[in-house]
Amino acid sequence: MFRYPDEHNVEYSEEFLKLCAREFPEKAYSLKQLFTDHSLLTIREQQEYYLKTFDVQAICYLDIGYVLFGEDYKRAQLLVNLQNEHKKTGIDCGSELGDHLPNVLTLLSKTTDPDFADELGFILTTPAIRFMLTRFKNIPTHYYKEILEVLYVFLQRDFDGKGLKEYAMPEEVFNGDRDFVMSSPKSVICDSFCHKHKTN
Repeated sequence: MFRYPDEHNVEYSEEFLKLCAREFPEKAYSLKQLFTDHSLLTIREQQEYYLKTFDVQAICYLDIGYVLFGEDYKRAQLLVNLQNEHKKTGIDCGSELGDHLPNVLTLLSKTTDPDFADELGFILTTPAIRFMLTRFKNIPTHYYKEILEVLYVFLQRDFDGKGLKEYAMPEEVFNGDRDFVMSSPKSVICDSFCHKHKTN
């Protein structure tokens, strides 16, 4: 749903709506109308909408490392570590970096390391999505805002932070006053191995 729109967008949207109808029926009706309106746009118009949201004068960005750290060296560390995880899992990131949201979501779904998935899901991905949503706070209706909200609910459900609460981002991070999340020093994925600290 967060990849650059192409001719497959309609089938992706239909699958997403089926998933929402099954998991979040209270959200499905409003989503269906929004998706119907979006489907009336041509592919080119959908692509322009996507670029205005995530690229040209972006509302927010889809690279979660950038959302979290900006150009700080921590993003470079994250990219190196994520690239290693993508390689282990056999994921081709294409022309995008390893922290691009679609690549991160693919990694979360395919990794066989539950501790790594918990860290990536709870410590980095969930707060990044919540922070992205703060960028839409003055936009009442937006196609990608609605999809991000559903994703956020899924992430909260799947990654509840059991044993990782000390790595949670402070509430003030999400008040809309920051350009980037800039995590706490403890929130470093892959080279922190906090699951090892939990078991020692």
